[in-house]
Amino acid sequence: MSAVIGPTNVLCSIGRGSEQAWASARAGIAGIGCSHVMDRNFNSIQMGLVPEDALGKLTPDIEALPLPSRARRLLRLAVPALQGLAAPPTEPVRMFLGMPQLAASDAAWLNHFLRYIDMLSGTPIDLERSVIVTEGRAAALMALELALDSLAIDPSTAVIVGGVDTHLDLRLLNSLDAQQRLLGPQVMDGFIPGEGAAFFMLSAPQSQPPASAPQILVNAAASVADPGHRYGTAPARGEGLSAAIEQLRARMETPLPAVGVTFAGFNGENFDAKLWGVARLRHNDFFAPSMPIEHPADKYGDAGAATGAILTALAATSLADGSRNGPALVWAASDREPRACALLSVA
Repeated sequence: MSAVIGPTNVLCSIGRGSEQAWASARAGIAGIGCSHVMDRNFNSIQMGLVPEDALGKLTPDIEALPLPSRARRLLRLAVPALQGLAAPPTEPVRMFLGMPQLAASDAAWLNHFLRYIDMLSGTPIDLERSVIVTEGRAAALMALELALDSLAIDPSTAVIVGGVDTHLDLRLLNSLDAQQRLLGPQVMDGFIPGEGAAFFMLSAPQSQPPASAPQILVNAAASVADPGHRYGTAPARGEGLSAAIEQLRARMETPLPAVGVTFAGFNGENFDAKLWGVARLRHNDFFAPSMPIEHPADKYGDAGAATGAILTALAATSLADGSRNGPALVWAASDREPRACALLSVA
């Protein structure tokens, strides 16, 4: 089923709020600079980091927990992004959250992550019916897909969809540096690590929507597993995104005009360009001939698992203010199997 996007909120290095982040991206304002972390060649790693004064604070109870630094950073990103979304609901709300691909050793704190967010944000979360998707860059769009399925079963109350991630983790940066994936003087086919969080409300379509503002719909979402991923043994034919778009088109309830803008999950590496190239050629009839492509990660870095949520929020903002013509395709691809996409339009 389709669903209505309500309030959205983005927190990244170029904005505190969806409107500010979208305005910064359109204006070409970048939030990337030298970090305090050095690579193996003693060069400062370029990163897109959220300013310290924009991060949330942890309570003494949370501070006392044996949480790793990345988990603490994720909470400090997620909480202000969620608090800026809207007034807290009075009843517990279902949440579908995209997060990074984590090690098995992280399960101890990951199992309580939504409870920590509940405690810190003041937003009551229905812990029994909420879901965390730990699938990396495509995770938030996969969470959106699950949220649409949940609304189809129970459309009585709205849900929250989001994503959060950070690359500011020494172990993670060391691994990426060893793989020569961090953009720098010695690496041309690499990416700039970033971080961020984004959330948006999702509800069933209203029979009589308010006339004061345009109603933005998520018409469909889809995801597939691509065996030809970066770390896989299967041939990397770049077919995963094309397959996800094929599923997306099959799930659309009503025909729509050709896609007017694409918010792409590029992070600067060539691998994703191949995915997009194959998908664009195989679905040529799906796209308008003069369609612009937005890839704002070149302004705030690779936001990891927050990518899909940030792009969805920016796409909804662009459709609502009329700066881009829909429908809008949003897509993201993880380092491993998942490829996911969603389609947004003005009702």
